[in-house]
Amino acid sequence: MDQHYYKLIEDYSKKTIRSEDLTDLLIWVDSSQQNQQIFRETLQAFETADQFLHKPANKQKSWAAIQQHLAKSTPAPVAVVRKINYRRYISIAAAAIIISLLPVIYYHALRPKPAVQVAYHEIYNPKGQKRLVSMPDGSNIYLNGDSKIRYAQNFNTGKRIVYLEGEAFFDVQHRDKQPFVVYTGKVSTTVLGTSFNINAYRSAKTISITVQTGKVGVIVKNNGKAEPVKFLLPNQQLNIIKDNGQATRQVVNAADFDSWREYKLFFYNQPLSQIADVIAREYDVEVLIKSETLKAMKLTAKFNKTGVNQVMEVIARLSGAKYKIYENKVIIYEQ
Repeated sequence: MDQHYYKLIEDYSKKTIRSEDLTDLLIWVDSSQQNQQIFRETLQAFETADQFLHKPANKQKSWAAIQQHLAKSTPAPVAVVRKINYRRYISIAAAAIIISLLPVIYYHALRPKPAVQVAYHEIYNPKGQKRLVSMPDGSNIYLNGDSKIRYAQNFNTGKRIVYLEGEAFFDVQHRDKQPFVVYTGKVSTTVLGTSFNINAYRSAKTISITVQTGKVGVIVKNNGKAEPVKFLLPNQQLNIIKDNGQATRQVVNAADFDSWREYKLFFYNQPLSQIADVIAREYDVEVLIKSETLKAMKLTAKFNKTGVNQVMEVIARLSGAKYKIYENKVIIYEQ
């Protein structure tokens, strides 16, 4: 999408768009169905991030709502002998109508609302276990070990919002008027009908979002401001560095990254320190690495429903290290 129109949509969502820019935006959106879809998806990502960014909710829900308003408010053009392109003039008139209504919109959108006490459900899944959570809307969330979700008791009305700590795979039921949003620290992921995996453990330096089917829109908050929306398609992964919000996109085999649901382990070019964290969660053990050199060593390996002893045998061969297991403690050290 042209950055100019992306900026106009952002200004529109914040209610800071100038009248001439609003006219430009309306003409652009009305020019094609593809532009209308881009407008809806980008605006939805901004709107669902409102709570995440502590901004007032946007009352203009979609381009369809604008079109409906215009249908009621814009008089039909008068026929003349020569052919005239009315689309541009109607769009400009539409802009004028909406601009005239901005004070009313601002009053209703920004006036103080009475505080509402919200009750939440919280589900924690311990280390060494997997758990399937069926949501009130029919969506399924698979929780990995040492992971937690929190959602409002009125989840099935309005926005469907889930707060995640740890790792989970989401299989979301699509609803046009009820966006599904996952908040993980500085990151909000808006679901546009999809299944995807999020890895956001506190101990990790990055948050990883991997799409299996459908499409998601991701917004990263950096220094209190939202970065441009990043849309992900199947077999695309976004890795976000927690400290600075930097994000990189790559193409992957998405099935590898949610294979943990079947008690499979997959490590691709990962430091042994991160692998140790996964082993600790998967088998509910404590893992100690006695060498900084070993901690930084990167390995690639796959395991299929394997016990901790077999995993450590392979890790030792790949890294050239030795290990000992005492009850629930694994110690890795140099030879």
